[in-house]
Amino acid sequence: MKFRALFFSFFLLSQIMGQDSSFSLKQAVDLAIQQNLDIQIAGSELEIAKINNNWGNAGALPAVNLNISNTEAKSNINQKLSNGNSIVRNNVSNNAINSNLGISWRIFNGMRIRSTKERFETLERIGTIGVQQQIDQVIYEVMSTYYNLVRLNKQVEATKAIINLSEERYKIAETRFNVGSGNKTDMLQASIDLNAQKVMLENIRNQIVDTKTALNILMKKPADAAFFPTDQQFKIPEIAFSTLSQKMENQNPQLLVAKQEKLNLLNDRKIINSQRLPTLTFNTNTILNKTKSTAGLFLVNQNFGPTVGLALGIPIFNGGINKTQLKVNNIQQKRQELQTEQLMASLQQSFLIAYNDYQNSLSIVKIEEQNVKLAEENNFISTERFRKLQSNSIELRQAQLSLIEAQNRFIFAQFNAQLAATNLQFLSGDISRSF
Repeated sequence: MKFRALFFSFFLLSQIMGQDSSFSLKQAVDLAIQQNLDIQIAGSELEIAKINNNWGNAGALPAVNLNISNTEAKSNINQKLSNGNSIVRNNVSNNAINSNLGISWRIFNGMRIRSTKERFETLERIGTIGVQQQIDQVIYEVMSTYYNLVRLNKQVEATKAIINLSEERYKIAETRFNVGSGNKTDMLQASIDLNAQKVMLENIRNQIVDTKTALNILMKKPADAAFFPTDQQFKIPEIAFSTLSQKMENQNPQLLVAKQEKLNLLNDRKIINSQRLPTLTFNTNTILNKTKSTAGLFLVNQNFGPTVGLALGIPIFNGGINKTQLKVNNIQQKRQELQTEQLMASLQQSFLIAYNDYQNSLSIVKIEEQNVKLAEENNFISTERFRKLQSNSIELRQAQLSLIEAQNRFIFAQFNAQLAATNLQFLSGDISRSF
């Protein structure tokens, strides 16, 4: 499976780390992936699986052993031979050299070697999927946090615009009061509403600080590191339900892991069955045994030469262990199928909900965009009427409140559509391909 590289070059990292003043969404994602500890841990697990995935570890290669021993001894000899001679010596030196070069090669063991190798390959694929899953999770968290920052910055700009309108309203009310054409309550209410907008602006700025802190943590930067998001607009992709739904069935990491787990159980079954079949082993030994003595019947005794043989093992009865293991394996496979079916149903439900949220948000975006235009026009007319003494402050205040609400709803609708689209990409396993 192709997935985003875990470790970027030091040059690229230093470039990103050096840009403390601004971050694009892609730069934030790249740095978070590079620094994330969960991805590094998953990468280590994948490396272990790759190392284990070889034919030697599966038992396909022969075992070669060399044993050498050299023994020195001092002994007293008292030997009586059949011809009547006798040998009596004290402090006789004895030297014995024994060596053995043995090769044992399991030629056939009921296809267990191949099944074990397939199991290692499956574990490696699970490790690869695990890394991709962690990458997708980090991308999702960074995108959600980053676009929340975009939302808050949009709200800052919208609130500043409202403050400008509120200041203009206050000036008009103050002028009308000073010339005697308006009452003081209009001026006071305008001042109260202006202060309320300033308080709202401070609250939004505080949320920006908190959101930047969360994003810094994801990128493993100091929590108080200052930066500015260079992406200031939502990037809501067009999503076709059938296309992305099909991708979810083929790319979702959780489903992919579930499918590989089922393959593992099938490999386990092959391994269990292999224990019921005969085994054939090729054995060869080359030996050298040499004994030297300064006295005795044999002064030098040496054996050297190879041996070759085949060993056939036929399992007859092992207490029904294989039968028990197969029963357990059947239950495990049924459980895995049920878990996979349950996971699929849950993902389809989440995907459908996210897609409905996506479509609903897009529809609301269009409506609220029109509402903002209408509210702006209404506020302009109300301001001019209030300026020309054709209306009271209540009408203008209501127009401004309508504009504030329309702008907030419009921004939130865009943000919700962006989050829904991000969630759909995450569920489909397509989120890392969006960059």
